Amino acid sequence: MTALNLVNVTLEYPDGEGTMTALDAVNLAVHPGQFVSLVGPSGSGKSSLLAVAATLIKPTSGLVVIDGVDATGLNEKELAALRRDKVGIIFQQPNLLASLTAAEQLVITDHLRGKSPKSAAARAIELLDLVGLADCAKKRPHQLSGGQRQRVNIARALMAQPKVLLVDEPTAALDHARSDSIVRLLREVCDEFNVATVMVTHDTEFVPLTDAVATMRDGVLTAPVPADAGVGAH
Repeated sequence: MTALNLVNVTLEYPDGEGTMTALDAVNLAVHPGQFVSLVGPSGSGKSSLLAVAATLIKPTSGLVVIDGVDATGLNEKELAALRRDKVGIIFQQPNLLASLTAAEQLVITDHLRGKSPKSAAARAIELLDLVGLADCAKKRPHQLSGGQRQRVNIARALMAQPKVLLVDEPTAALDHARSDSIVRLLREVCDEFNVATVMVTHDTEFVPLTDAVATMRDGVLTAPVPADAGVGAH
């Protein structure tokens, strides 16, 4: 079954006396364990696509199906539950809470899901170890580098064992070496957790680490085509 399926999704905004089309009949299917890069110029609709896929914005028309659930027919409470349980979102800025340790950043998300603190704490340490930060569990954001904060961000998004992982420009504030390590980590996460992953990126050199690349221009999405398998073999 397809983990994420956008079917003829159109998103329009009021624009003066007319409307602006941010997404124009977009179709995108991402399967479990598939890693898709989304590229295109600024203002092409990439962020709008992620917001619609995350159910943060309701499309004007079309279907958004996540793990077999049609999100377009759900009310706000049901949408919140769907996001909480099935969608992991990794924003460009980690937005970590300054007063919490790296482990607590993860634990609090499971607390919001009603999970027991003990099981959440154990999973938090397990995920921090996965992203290479087992020795940073008790450090607060100001004690971490930019790359480490982004790794905490990734670990936090995995706490719910999501079916879909949506990633917005994860390397925008990082140097080349840290950017490379973050995208390679996302590749590992995608494979290990069998999670459908869509990454908006401006760094086309990292596209070969993904399975396919789709391009947005003026709200229109080209169908994903295979990335360069020779560079990003995994």
